[in-house]
Amino acid sequence: MMTLERELRRFVRQIRPGLIGATANPNTNLKQLVEEVRLSSHVRENLPRQLVDFLLTQDIVSALTEANLTLEKGIFSEIYQRLEYKVLPKPVENTDILYFLSRVFDSQSDANWLENIDRAKFAELLHLLFSNKQKLITGLVPQLCLALEILSLRLAGLGYDPVVNRRLRSRQDYQHAFLHVTRSVHGLLDGQGEAAIPQIREAIGRCASAATWARSRRKEDGVSMALTYQLLKIQQVTKRMSLILDVIEASLGQWKGESAFELFYEILLAEIRRFDIGRFIGQNIGMLAFQITEHTGKTGEHYITRSRREWNLMFQSAAIGGAIVAGLAVMKIILSHLHLPPGPEGLTYAMLYSIGFLWIHTMGGTLATKQPAMTASTLASSLDQAANSHQAMQNLCEVIVCTIRSQMIALLGNYLIAFPMAIFICLPFNSFKMPIMSHEKAWTLIESLHPWHSLAFFYAAVAGVGLCGAGLIAGFADNWFVFNRVGSRLKNSSLLRRFVSTRNLDRVIHYIDHNLGFWVGNVGLGFYLGLVGPIGKVFGLPLDTRHITFSSGQFGAAVASLDFRVPLPVLFTVGLAIFGFGLINLAVSFFLTLNLAVRSRGIRFGQSRELLRLLFKRFWAHPTEFFIPQRDHG
Repeated sequence: MMTLERELRRFVRQIRPGLIGATANPNTNLKQLVEEVRLSSHVRENLPRQLVDFLLTQDIVSALTEANLTLEKGIFSEIYQRLEYKVLPKPVENTDILYFLSRVFDSQSDANWLENIDRAKFAELLHLLFSNKQKLITGLVPQLCLALEILSLRLAGLGYDPVVNRRLRSRQDYQHAFLHVTRSVHGLLDGQGEAAIPQIREAIGRCASAATWARSRRKEDGVSMALTYQLLKIQQVTKRMSLILDVIEASLGQWKGESAFELFYEILLAEIRRFDIGRFIGQNIGMLAFQITEHTGKTGEHYITRSRREWNLMFQSAAIGGAIVAGLAVMKIILSHLHLPPGPEGLTYAMLYSIGFLWIHTMGGTLATKQPAMTASTLASSLDQAANSHQAMQNLCEVIVCTIRSQMIALLGNYLIAFPMAIFICLPFNSFKMPIMSHEKAWTLIESLHPWHSLAFFYAAVAGVGLCGAGLIAGFADNWFVFNRVGSRLKNSSLLRRFVSTRNLDRVIHYIDHNLGFWVGNVGLGFYLGLVGPIGKVFGLPLDTRHITFSSGQFGAAVASLDFRVPLPVLFTVGLAIFGFGLINLAVSFFLTLNLAVRSRGIRFGQSRELLRLLFKRFWAHPTEFFIPQRDHG
């Protein structure tokens, strides 16, 4: 065994790029190795015999039923186990083929070159190493059949798991498919031979279709991490069973090595990547992220103006938001005179922000920096069609132009109104010789907003992260309402019926459904903005937030408290910096949400150059359209 293992490890090192005796191109190295094996009679005569004899003593069932298959009951349990195995390796038997593979392919970087290897040439190498295939096939088929039976039982359990069974309740044909797989596999094992294989394949296909159908209902029925996890396992098991079935079918008829190679290749990559936690997390959260961004996208169109009338209404809505935030900024300054400890102070500010944001929503106002988390999802939806169509790219360009000017006018509405409104609120205090803050505190506040004398731009980026999170929380709340069928359950709530008449019950439930995401998102954003600064103080970290509308209101209050005696350069520099806060708020929030929305759809957007060309061409021809829409006709 040691001679065999040493020889195979030499082969891997010879293919592995960049090592001694190897080029940086693994395909070139592989080609050289194939020629070496073909020309060496000693290798061709001895190594295949040793390899087959060794493999016939190995257990491949665990590899077939575990490698690259999620086994734990929950995502966090799986992550914990992978972390545990990374520190303390999984206990394995010396007869386990996975143990042998891990010793031959002993570097996690091997997965990178294996993914890009010439698979036909790699299969040629395996063909040379397994010249006595019939002996190996005859010896391993019983283990393949056992693995198929184990996976069929596991698949039946997944199909009848309550969270999956509940989703498939309206499709009994899909429900029954999971048990039909087990019955068909037992038919194969009981001696039906090749006649049972088409039945098994059909049943496996229906199970895979059931998982696809359950995914397609995510918009109507919502989704949960538990359902996502179970559907992922169904997808993995059906794919593995199909590969094993292909190998069994090839062994019963005319042997074809392609199916065996695909199965070996998948297990090999899985064993090398057994500690890749990031890849596992990405596989699991993709569907949930889609649902969250899909729900935030429902309101995205509300924030995209296409006509001059909508553009004017957006400015009016942003002006309402700016006026209310100016009042909140003044209230925050007044509350700071309480000199509360960081914890209670943060909670006080969080409550103030949350109530204020809910008030803005109730009054029909707009907070510009909350737009990106919504509009990014609308843009991502456009990407679903923009992969192949030039016309779709044109449409996407149009949506981006409308989005830019919508967000800019909302930003200006908040920014331009918050500053003078805060001054207006402070004037009565000044007339009674009771400014809301001392000159010293006013200058301290101005210094905290100054771009060169503080980390204000970094704090604006921190605020952008929270704005993105608020949009995602809103989507999560909407998804929770749909997935848990809260609307229909509220109709049967005796508690709600005590306060709401039967005539108004549907209207109240519809109102809750329509506004729950806004409520949760606003409260979440309020607590984020209120608590980040105090948390930074407690732990001595450079953490705080700079939000354009609040900063504009605070700057107005500081200028009023100084009786407008602020040097013009300082006024201009800080005023311009505050507008920069808004651009950073928008950019960070927008790109974080857009990135998540694109990744959650599995989109590989390769037409960036064409999109940039279209945008540049549009800007060159009609630059004003990026800021002001054309006048309405008629």
